[in-house]
Amino acid sequence: YFERFLQGMEQGYRKLVARVLRHKLIVVGFLLLLFAGSILAVPRIGWIFMPESAADSVSINVTMPLGTALPETEKTLKQVEAIVKKELTKDGKAAYDRLVLNAGGGGRFSRGGTNSGSLRINLPEFDKQIMDANEIQAVIRPYFNQFPGVLFRFSSGGGMMGGGGSGNPIDIVLHTEDLIKGKATADKISGLLKEKISAVTEPQVSLNDGLPQIEVELNRERMYALGLNAYTVGNEIKAAVDGITASQFKSGNDELDIILILAEADRSSLPALDHIFVRSSVTGARVPLSNFANYREGTGPLTISRENQSRVIHVTAGVKPGTKLNEVEAEIQALIRAEIPAEDDVIITYAGDNAEMIKMFGNFVLIMIVAVALVFGVMASLFESFRDPFIIIFTIPLSIIGVVAIYAITGDRFNILTAVGILVLLGVIVNNGIILVDYTNMLRKRGVGLEAACIEAAGNRLRPILMSTLTTVLGLAPMAFVPGEGSEMVAPIGKTVFGGLTFGTLMTLFLMPAIYAKLNKHDDERRAIADMKREGIASGLSKAELKDLIKRKKAEQHANEQKMAAARRD
Repeated sequence: YFERFLQGMEQGYRKLVARVLRHKLIVVGFLLLLFAGSILAVPRIGWIFMPESAADSVSINVTMPLGTALPETEKTLKQVEAIVKKELTKDGKAAYDRLVLNAGGGGRFSRGGTNSGSLRINLPEFDKQIMDANEIQAVIRPYFNQFPGVLFRFSSGGGMMGGGGSGNPIDIVLHTEDLIKGKATADKISGLLKEKISAVTEPQVSLNDGLPQIEVELNRERMYALGLNAYTVGNEIKAAVDGITASQFKSGNDELDIILILAEADRSSLPALDHIFVRSSVTGARVPLSNFANYREGTGPLTISRENQSRVIHVTAGVKPGTKLNEVEAEIQALIRAEIPAEDDVIITYAGDNAEMIKMFGNFVLIMIVAVALVFGVMASLFESFRDPFIIIFTIPLSIIGVVAIYAITGDRFNILTAVGILVLLGVIVNNGIILVDYTNMLRKRGVGLEAACIEAAGNRLRPILMSTLTTVLGLAPMAFVPGEGSEMVAPIGKTVFGGLTFGTLMTLFLMPAIYAKLNKHDDERRAIADMKREGIASGLSKAELKDLIKRKKAEQHANEQKMAAARRD
């Protein structure tokens, strides 16, 4: 029964190939439209940098306002812990294995100190989890609004939360030398992201509010008139406020620095600065600091980041699971253009996973071009022809149609591993075309007509093509579709090869005969003309007689083709 089924399939396939050969341009045009539609569908399917892999823990990193005492930070963490215990329980069973609270320093994104801490939620083994990391985030995130002024951020262990290639799915970079203005702009952008783009989670600004400081402004003309200079004044202020090593005390093998510094009461308030005196190098008199200096209270940044010799402020954020990075990035850029006026002293650029994905895609395009060139070169050397490899290369665009189709069907998004799968596909998809073209060439050398050779080769090579394709496709099916711990990192490669090879093979069975027949249409005519020229020259015909003979033969051949076409239509 199976043999009869295969024989029937071969006969049906031969009939379909014969019909395709009668409508070659329609078939090729349809597949070109399908390929163009697939390319246009890529932005609608969307992409991320890397797929999200299962995590074995989720950490809630908490940052309180600067200067918050440790007991207050611990109290907030205890409240978050109570929420976690309440919400992560289903039917009396906890969705976590253990909770670890760390107050006073510690999460991956915190800067340490008494105003920060973290709560790590350790998850059970993969097959025992009743809630995954994304579900836990979705449950806990709404409660963050109950803590005004507190910054929260999720991080994870054992996986990639949000699939970050650069560490942050969303990264908006502000280049400015005016940190005060840049901080205000960054805070506004962070607020816009939080209020108007629902797909963005936990936006944060890299530049934190600074510590209180007093800025000393020197009246240089008055200072110079008193016989002082900025270096002497600066050293005196530093010695009074920060201390200066005057000598060393030796006790046995130990040496201890003796530091002279003003008492705490004389250097911890603004009026105390008026009691600092600087000795004039001209008059020798002790001049009070208040005689030539003014004071201004402000704040100083904890850190200043520079990139390419320019001060930068980063506004970073995560995205909810299932978000298409290209769409949310376009939405963010449109929002910033509409709400943030362009200024010369604050330049906004965009980094993050979307920019990283575009950069990597450019690299992969170059790699793919080199791969196609190498494949073409190998086939051209073995076929001893440029035309046959050119025919086979047409299978590669067909595989792209299958890749786009499989991602559209499964609802997944493209990622960097998809490009890796396409590279694998480039070397596999051409095998079926090689089998078909090589057998067709062999039949042609045996004297079989062009269309008959295409139909016969298609029918005879159907089983080998199906065998080679099915063994690969069925072997990849578990890798592509069976879930498991860590499967997220290999499934995109499996799906890419599965979809591309399945659809590419199906279309190869019909496209290859059509393209082969189209490109070799005049081979018989050229061969017959060459034979006639050799016979005519051997028999002593003149150029005019030889030209007339070739013209008659072309007319006869054209008439025969018309009769054959009419017979096929009948």
